[in-house]
Amino acid sequence: MSRTSTPLRAIQSNLANRASPSLPPASQTYEPLIKSILSQRLSNRIFAFSIAACWLETTLWTIWGIGGHRAVGLNTLLTVPFRPPTLLVAATTWLAVVLPVIVARKTQLTGVWISISYRIRLITVPPASRTIASSPAKIWHSAQSKKSTKHALIIYSASAIAATVLHVFLAYINETEAYGDPRLSLFVKSRRYPYYLNGRLLFLLLSQLILAFSSLLRNVMLDRFAFRWSLPPNRYRLNIFELIRVFVVVIVSTSASLFCASLSFAIIRMLFPILYRFPLLPMILRPFTGHFVRGSLTLVLPFYHIGLLFRAWFIGFATMIVWEISELLFDVLIPQPINVSHLVADSSVALISGLSSSDRIIKFFALLELKDIASDESPAGTARRSELFADQKYSPNQWTQLCRECLLLLGHDYQLFLRRGAPQPPPPARSPALKSDPQLPATPTPLLRKDIFRKEKSSPIRAVLDSFASDGPLAQAVDEGAESVHVPEIIKSVESAVLPQLEKSKDEVIRSVSGATGAVTKFAGIGGMAESVVERHAPAFVRGTAKDWKEWWREERLSKTVEGCIPFRELDVLTIEVLSHLVCASLSEDRYGVVQRDTPKVIEAMLSFLSAVEEYQIEVNALYRAPSSDANPSPTEFQESEAKRVEVEKGTDSLGLVGNALKEGVAQIARTFGDKLLAFKFPPQTARKLQGFLDYC
Repeated sequence: MSRTSTPLRAIQSNLANRASPSLPPASQTYEPLIKSILSQRLSNRIFAFSIAACWLETTLWTIWGIGGHRAVGLNTLLTVPFRPPTLLVAATTWLAVVLPVIVARKTQLTGVWISISYRIRLITVPPASRTIASSPAKIWHSAQSKKSTKHALIIYSASAIAATVLHVFLAYINETEAYGDPRLSLFVKSRRYPYYLNGRLLFLLLSQLILAFSSLLRNVMLDRFAFRWSLPPNRYRLNIFELIRVFVVVIVSTSASLFCASLSFAIIRMLFPILYRFPLLPMILRPFTGHFVRGSLTLVLPFYHIGLLFRAWFIGFATMIVWEISELLFDVLIPQPINVSHLVADSSVALISGLSSSDRIIKFFALLELKDIASDESPAGTARRSELFADQKYSPNQWTQLCRECLLLLGHDYQLFLRRGAPQPPPPARSPALKSDPQLPATPTPLLRKDIFRKEKSSPIRAVLDSFASDGPLAQAVDEGAESVHVPEIIKSVESAVLPQLEKSKDEVIRSVSGATGAVTKFAGIGGMAESVVERHAPAFVRGTAKDWKEWWREERLSKTVEGCIPFRELDVLTIEVLSHLVCASLSEDRYGVVQRDTPKVIEAMLSFLSAVEEYQIEVNALYRAPSSDANPSPTEFQESEAKRVEVEKGTDSLGLVGNALKEGVAQIARTFGDKLLAFKFPPQTARKLQGFLDYC
């Protein structure tokens, strides 16, 4: 047998076991597109319109400062808006007054704050979400517990102070020729007391700070720092009616803030004589505030400074109007739908990957565009849905990933609804495993319990030493003898005299500690002391008004309780609409039947959620009973009944938003499939519920 010199080689094959790739994460495909478009809206629209508002406001202030349109000619009026000082003040106003508020609103959504301590660093906190609280007091308490609220208060206060400083600067530039000295310097012009603080300037600063707090309080009560979820029929729009509403709100808020500032300034001025009675305080305060103790009565000061009140009102109005316009632009422009189909090659992959994002705002924008694709009846929409159903490129495929994310979203909100908005309880702690004793062998070896060493006889010297030990017989005999020794009466008399005094001093210490604790508790409850003072000494009208405000502040709202059970109801509605439209379209457009495997899961999830919503609707509607025609309620009872009816209607509307979407989705599937639904298997409860829809359709 001959050997060949040619070596053996394996036959090469082009076949390879390549696994299908998974869908790319949202952080690589969808989120960068959404963030880029939102950044463009922020810079091109919100920044631009807010800059225009600041420029218009500065122009009006400048025209008024130089004497008004009657004191200057037409040429001056046309050139004032484009003068370098006007443009400089407008730019500074936007940078110092408006931009910090916009940045604070943006950081509330993104959850990224800038911390400046020893070095500048970014702090990531949870983004602001809807506040789940049933009364204004609980809403404010929830906001107080967040660090972002404190940051926002600092930003609003700093912006208000900056607006006051800019107004003073503009007044000294423009008003000196037309109106004379505005008298807004830091110190009063006095040779004898050169460091007396100017009360006019302090009043403007106080009114601006109170305006900043009222603006923050309004935003907290409106839950403005959270994302403004809005569906297409109820979406916020920028129109003349919204602008009129903003003007009315600003006028009312500015007037209320000015009244509170006047009252606060009067109280502070009346407290100065009391502060001067404390030691060392007069030495510190008198060089700066000595003139506040003297002068006219506090109650007549407003009549001597009517011009200052008008100035404070207009400064507050000008500050708050630019804030509200910026907030309105944020509410209207940011939640608008974003279409990324024309920006990427495979839009379905980008949208479905957006559903896997941990940010619900990203999911909201993805569901908005998926809803348009699912309900599009044009040939292009049909082609896109067919491509989605027939996807075999990714593992899991596009439909499986979409259905999974949507059902997870509905399931999470369904569990939250069953808990009535309560957070998920922590998992039960695992009990420590019991350590079992080691088992002995079957035939244990017996242990020796006796001493194995031989005892030696103790010596006499050893016995004597043991008797003197602490536990020896001699010590025991001494102890027994001491008990029988007679104690002299003088020792007993001293004992009877000292011990009661010790007990008495002990009681006094306990009483003093209790008194100190009570004093601390009373000091901590200053609000309760103020309420008691109002109840005892205020007139009846003031007591009634304070009682009504207190009840309004602490009253539980049924509508807020219901809304807290379904905080992401708009997102749930979009999810239901996307699933129902795609399931219906799959009957004629799904060539491989991939959707049919998940159709029972979708229907069961919708019907379970619907049953829970209907049960809660019955429970909410039972809380209000319309009064009979024969009843003659008092005005108070009628007012309470109407308030309860309004709250029940609001709560029913919130539940109806999700309930109606669920009914429409299941009914649409039942109309489309008809008797073909008999081919699927459902649990008995789901089958009975679905049979009602089939009978109705």
